[in-house]
Amino acid sequence: MFRKELPVSETPHTFAVGDRVICNPAETSARYHGTIWTVERILPVNVVLRPVDGGRGLRIHPSALLPAPTGATTTAVVVPYIPPLSVGAVVTVSSPRWKGTDNLYVVIGDNTDTLRLAVLGGDNDQVWSKVPRGWVTEVDRTALLDAIAGLRRPA
Repeated sequence: MFRKELPVSETPHTFAVGDRVICNPAETSARYHGTIWTVERILPVNVVLRPVDGGRGLRIHPSALLPAPTGATTTAVVVPYIPPLSVGAVVTVSSPRWKGTDNLYVVIGDNTDTLRLAVLGGDNDQVWSKVPRGWVTEVDRTALLDAIAGLRRPA
């Protein structure tokens, strides 16, 4: 499998042991928001975090992290409102951590901050669960219908 080069804007931050970080609200579950973490160890792929105020640690990919605000002990996270998607909506997925292909996907479930997706046209019943909503862009329905207008059967 070929490794895709990341554009400069998608290159994850580089963190060192002892750095204070927060979880990116567009990339992570709401349960990790509002906590400041300290980088405890750096693994080959992920980093190990420990909450500043103590508690259970977290192993996460560095692309889902942001530097913590200076001098903060806790952080208020403002998550932008993203309207829910209808079941059956066609979407594309983009993230440095996306392991799927560049296909079009169909929403088969919306759980507010995560989605269940299936490849448009099917792919041996493969379903992508818990895809973060921030990774997904809805395809314009009218443009999609116009693109396949010549493929429809005559009435």
